[in-house]
Amino acid sequence: MLAVGTEVRYRIAALFDAHWEEFVRTTGQQIRAVVFETVRKIRACRTPALGCHLYQCPKCQRVEVVPHSCKSRFCPTCGKHATDRWADSVLNDLLDVPYHHVVLAVPAHLRGVFAFNRPQSLSLLFRAATAALNQWARDVHGMRVGIVLVLHTFGSDLKWHPHLHLLVTEGGLALDGGRWVRPYGDGWLMAHGALKTMWRYHVIRALRQAHRAGELRFPESASFLADYPRFNALLRRLYQMTWYAHIGASLRDPGFTLRYIGRYTKRAVLAEYRITHYDAERGVVRFAFQDYAEGGKTSFKTLPVLAFLGRLIRHIPDKHFKTVRYAGIFATRWRFHYLAHARAVLQQPAPPDPVPPPVSLLSWRERRQAEGTDPLLCPSCRVPMDFVRLVFGPHEPIAELFRAAGKPVAPTHPIWDTG
Repeated sequence: MLAVGTEVRYRIAALFDAHWEEFVRTTGQQIRAVVFETVRKIRACRTPALGCHLYQCPKCQRVEVVPHSCKSRFCPTCGKHATDRWADSVLNDLLDVPYHHVVLAVPAHLRGVFAFNRPQSLSLLFRAATAALNQWARDVHGMRVGIVLVLHTFGSDLKWHPHLHLLVTEGGLALDGGRWVRPYGDGWLMAHGALKTMWRYHVIRALRQAHRAGELRFPESASFLADYPRFNALLRRLYQMTWYAHIGASLRDPGFTLRYIGRYTKRAVLAEYRITHYDAERGVVRFAFQDYAEGGKTSFKTLPVLAFLGRLIRHIPDKHFKTVRYAGIFATRWRFHYLAHARAVLQQPAPPDPVPPPVSLLSWRERRQAEGTDPLLCPSCRVPMDFVRLVFGPHEPIAELFRAAGKPVAPTHPIWDTG
């Protein structure tokens, strides 16, 4: 169990502020364009670079400056709201049936191939997982299951470890749409052994097809794999191994699991409270992680700060790459059709629009009000402040407004150290 508290002592944005230029200058690796864009957004978040909204008290004329956020899903602050909105949206559409949390991973021997061929190879994982589950559901039991797939590219210690988390319905809609099929009764999805075999088969089959189509590239250190017979020999050896596939217990409430597997799809892969130490003079960062090799205990890893930043940015997804996908009766193209049939045979009504709306769909002010505070209530007069104007652009005196309101003016973020 990871138990390091919830106090944020060090900001990821501040570490980028202090070391990003050095990282770019000294790294020997090519940095993707989307990484530069994402880091720029995180560093600009809630600073004068993005502008602000101005509010004023109608009585005492007090001015409140509300800085703009970057809205990046990799930003530790902005990404949490995006994750909550996604989870609430999906939960509203799910059927009221049991679910299973499924985890599918590839052997370590293939991680380099997936790192060098993103996003093509990562999309391959989605197709292979969908094919494996659909093969079992359609060909063996004559049904369509509902599948939510979420890609994680990291291990708990930030290493490159691409794997999939899936939320799968226990049972499915018969192919003729006339009944809900539960082939193994309560509490069971399918045999682990069968899933491992089908997962391994479909990934290797897809890799062979991609290589023959010329879709895979390899670094100089592994250039020999560009030769198909050698690459196929590697796949044949991997086919003799047992691949990792885990099927969790039956879930009546999928909300917790959905938020667990989704919490890293819209925001940074490391919660800031897990950064326990930063030494600027030595240039090192220490963070906590859940060590599954030691039974899930909390361990700590210390890295040079540049290596730490390198581990972070490798998990920034490519632009427009979908890290969450849907298949079976949840497939986007057919969702309305299949869910209508499924709810009819299950005798479940269509989900009503949430009233009141979930917190994730509220505005910034409404979310703060739900927590018991009103950020736009004048602290002196206790009356709502009025919107004055939007301030944005180099021609505006944004820095002066931030300084007058007591907001940080420097283009860098302070590293909060409360220890």
